[in-house]
Amino acid sequence: MINDRLGKGLGALIRDSEEAPVSRSGISTLPLDKIYPNRYQPRKIFDPDKLNELAASIRENGIIQPLIVSKTDESDYELIAGERRLEAAKLAGLTEVPVVIRSVSDKEKLQLAITENIQREDLNPLEEALAYKALIDEFSMTHAQIAQIMGKDRATITNSIRLLKLPIPIQNMINQELISPGHARVILGLEDKLQLPFAEFILKYRLSVRQAEEKAKHYELSSKSSSKPPLVSPMKEYEERLGSLLNTKASIKDKGGKGKIVLEYKDSTELIRLLDKLCGE
Repeated sequence: MINDRLGKGLGALIRDSEEAPVSRSGISTLPLDKIYPNRYQPRKIFDPDKLNELAASIRENGIIQPLIVSKTDESDYELIAGERRLEAAKLAGLTEVPVVIRSVSDKEKLQLAITENIQREDLNPLEEALAYKALIDEFSMTHAQIAQIMGKDRATITNSIRLLKLPIPIQNMINQELISPGHARVILGLEDKLQLPFAEFILKYRLSVRQAEEKAKHYELSSKSSSKPPLVSPMKEYEERLGSLLNTKASIKDKGGKGKIVLEYKDSTELIRLLDKLCGE
């Protein structure tokens, strides 16, 4: 449930006159097939092992904390909070679950879903970032307002949302827990074209966040310099042109503008061919 601080934040932000007031009824039960997922549910990934553990607990002890749902116009019910319990109940073979029915606005559905998951630490970093972005995109909320609701610093919200600017392959690394949000923030400090190579560098050498911070200070400079084409000496270019013209390997020994040209041949036949070529025959 939402703590006092979060509750006050929610109340201050959902007093719009067009939104339905919150009302509560007692605990009742509903068939599972009457409950539909919350379209604002921020959680996208469920750990199958933890879900099975919860299902085993539900088989043994039942659902201790009821789900929160709201009634829809189609006489069904939309889940507000408790999606993990709902999925585990299905695995446990339950046909109905305990619920608390509430009348809430769309904004509060999203806010309640986010706060429940964050308080339980159920969201991965990208799911959390997407949830905050939904509050901004759908309800025009500011970073400061979101921070008030979630009981976090505004900078924390901003840094979270910044993760969504990373290339998709790096976002996948975060989802798979190959790199941490701390690594991701370091990567965001680099130019776009350097971000994926640096993420792969972090994985390859298993850098800690502190090590990644130190490496990032020099990685950009070294990467820029390595991206420049290597300088080709004039003599090397002349050797290649001469070798191409005569169809053989040529080398030039130059000392202060003076030197010699060496042409290689494999046998007498090739020597005669070179002579004919040089003499224009």
